[in-house]
Amino acid sequence: MEYGKSMKEALKIPFTKPKVTGNEIRIIGSKKAGKTTYLSALLRLPEELQKQFPGLAITPMANDTEKLIEATKNIIEKGAVFSGTDIGNEPDFHFQIKIPVTTKASSITLDLVVKDYAGELFEMAAQPHNWSELTPYFDDWCTARSWMIMLTDWQLDKDSREYKPALEKLVNELNERANINSELQNLRIAVVMTKCERGELWPCRLDPEEDLFKVRLPQTYQILTSKLQPHRLRFFACSSFGVLSDRPGERDPRPNRYIPTDGSSAEFNAFLRDPDAWKPYGLISPLYWLSTGRMLHDEHL
Repeated sequence: MEYGKSMKEALKIPFTKPKVTGNEIRIIGSKKAGKTTYLSALLRLPEELQKQFPGLAITPMANDTEKLIEATKNIIEKGAVFSGTDIGNEPDFHFQIKIPVTTKASSITLDLVVKDYAGELFEMAAQPHNWSELTPYFDDWCTARSWMIMLTDWQLDKDSREYKPALEKLVNELNERANINSELQNLRIAVVMTKCERGELWPCRLDPEEDLFKVRLPQTYQILTSKLQPHRLRFFACSSFGVLSDRPGERDPRPNRYIPTDGSSAEFNAFLRDPDAWKPYGLISPLYWLSTGRMLHDEHL
């Protein structure tokens, strides 16, 4: 949150919806889930993986996107924080992604407008007394075509204390509005487990619904699957950093992120350990599904 500004003061800032076009996605999630790091890794893909994926291209369409692209090197390689995630000052990232032809999917260009919200807003959804202050933001979320909900913890207390009540409230409100506005009945929700370079999660990334959400976040999983139709909900795993190597014969499953030696959290203050070995995982598939309704298994992205 911006220095010197309290939560209550930030929430008093009038919300104005920007005039943009494209497939609008709202990124919602808990604090330190790596939302901006995810976008930074995504916007660095063309440069880092140009040889492996010829034709993959991202074109910025707005000033905030260009600023983030300029900052991505420091975010990914030095752990810098992009200042645009303060409540009341959430940036819009408008860009085009051209995904080349693969053996399982045809070439497609996605025109995306992504708004990255501060994690405090997601946590407020779990607190009923804060709902009136959160309503202007929820109003905006309901103008988008899809939501990407990013989570990073899997402890049972986090499941019951924050994730389940927050998502139950959000989905209940969404369904109530869908009874009045039929367009909301088609809003897609991608639920993404982030930071899957961690040893406990890396083997589970290939089937995140079964091995991550159903097993590790059972209450959250039950709420989502009971209240949303299957065609509107998918579960994903991603890693902005990846592991040091997953190539046959030279596997090194250690996370490719720097582990701080100053006592700070490696989960919340991390950057690439070896930039030359950088191979993020699962960044494209949730965007592809949210935009098209079709799955893209981008194991190598």
